Amino acid sequence: MSQSFARPIGRALTLGVVALFLILSGAACDVGGGGDGDVTIPGRVLDDTGNPVEGALVTFQFTDDTGEDVERTAETDSVGRFSETLEVNQTAEVTVIVTKGEATAQQVRQVSPDVGTVSELGFTLNMGGEEARAPGRPTDILLQSQTTSTIRVQESGGTSVARLTFQVVDSTGKAIGIDQAVDVNFRLSQQPGDATLTPSTVTTNGQGQATVNVSSGKTAGVVQLVAQTQRPDGTEFESKPVSLTIHGGLPNKCHFSLGAAQSNFPGLRDVGVTNPVQVFVGDKFGNPVVPGTSVYFSTNAGLIGGAAQTGEQGQGSVSLTSAEPLPDGGVGTVWAETVGTDDVNEVVDPNNCPDPAETGNENTISETIPVVFSGRPEVVVDPASVEEEPPQTFSLSVWDAENNNPLAPGTSIQVQAEGTKVKAVGNTDVTLDDTDISDNDNDGFDAGDIVNMEETTSFTFRVVEDLEMEEDGSPKVASVTVTVEGPNGSLEVVLTPSSTSKSADSQAGSSLQALTPTEGATVHRSPSGEVVVRAPKRDEARRP
Repeated sequence: MSQSFARPIGRALTLGVVALFLILSGAACDVGGGGDGDVTIPGRVLDDTGNPVEGALVTFQFTDDTGEDVERTAETDSVGRFSETLEVNQTAEVTVIVTKGEATAQQVRQVSPDVGTVSELGFTLNMGGEEARAPGRPTDILLQSQTTSTIRVQESGGTSVARLTFQVVDSTGKAIGIDQAVDVNFRLSQQPGDATLTPSTVTTNGQGQATVNVSSGKTAGVVQLVAQTQRPDGTEFESKPVSLTIHGGLPNKCHFSLGAAQSNFPGLRDVGVTNPVQVFVGDKFGNPVVPGTSVYFSTNAGLIGGAAQTGEQGQGSVSLTSAEPLPDGGVGTVWAETVGTDDVNEVVDPNNCPDPAETGNENTISETIPVVFSGRPEVVVDPASVEEEPPQTFSLSVWDAENNNPLAPGTSIQVQAEGTKVKAVGNTDVTLDDTDISDNDNDGFDAGDIVNMEETTSFTFRVVEDLEMEEDGSPKVASVTVTVEGPNGSLEVVLTPSSTSKSADSQAGSSLQALTPTEGATVHRSPSGEVVVRAPKRDEARRP
């Protein structure tokens, strides 16, 4: 092996003996044949009191098969461990040197490329002589007690200060005395923005204790506190991070929100259809309220979960289920209520909530939302037959058969024209959005409050000549098919020229004869003369 590496004077003989001892005592079993490969050398470094040494520099030195001197370095972790993988092409002697401050130790290990991982090396560093090893000297800092693990934001009415006591101990785990007192510095390694601690530095007392107060600000979140001090040799060490949770205050009217997953769901179609209802509750600063805040629910239509407990983000959820009683006119109401503080209507920034609604009880916060219970599809098409020669314009209404309310979101409405050189244009491929309801007259929710009724129920399409289609002959319409599919059910209506209809319903008029619906659907004329097609009922015994 090359001797180009400088080694501590007077240790050459010792290293030779160590190397021979390792080989004779079993290290020789690490030796393998030649060939390319990686060898991993793990180890652990302790001080002379048996504590792990963090941040020690570990140097690996060896000569490769080309005669080049190779040096690699690593560093010990918080438990004093290290691991380094070396690329070796033949059996080699690796010198492992560990240093921390003025303390040093080393070993020699013979390795081979086919070994893989050698057994763990153990090192002991003398970190300061007898003085540092003597009981009573500070070696670690531990959390001894804390008054609470959760506090609330300021001005919320709850506890906003936590008191934490740390203790500095020696190598035997005993508290240091007053004669070994040290200054403990405190810092926040993580905070939501405006939490504070006082005092920032404390000198340990006769029991090795140092106490700090953590105060919340006006922002909820997680705080992490670290205590730090020094050993006699100047080496810094610190406690493990201690976490505190800062929760928001009690509910505030301006930060109380209620909403259904769908403002319109097929609650008249079947019993047992569910629609999640969510509530979001914040304090007057806009932070999530304390987890576990109860919100109570009620409804005048179907069934709803009675209460929900808010989570970490101030959110709770229950399910609205279609059942008796079903709402008159198809629009039901859901109420949510919780209890706040005496200042539930107080806000930090009036511009964000200029006119909080009065509830009649200064401690009560409530909110209401409408939910449409929609039923099976109904189609009204005018005219109800097609002309063989285009163009022709059609008006189409699609709603539920029970109340003429919009169908649930996601409903697809498609129109397809068949024949020679013809096509359908206009509202021929529509997917419905959710129903929008607003109680602008403050008299409760009903179908008259549906804001987007026209956009979700009334459509127009035309059948025209397809000028892009290369076919012989004149344009001629054979049929027009209207298809409705979605959560409320499916319905298909086929319009044909009156003269070619094969329907047996000869007394219903030529327009009725020219219309073929989905099997089981009903067809009739409205008092105004329009042709109305209703999807078949899925469950005749829907109502108990």
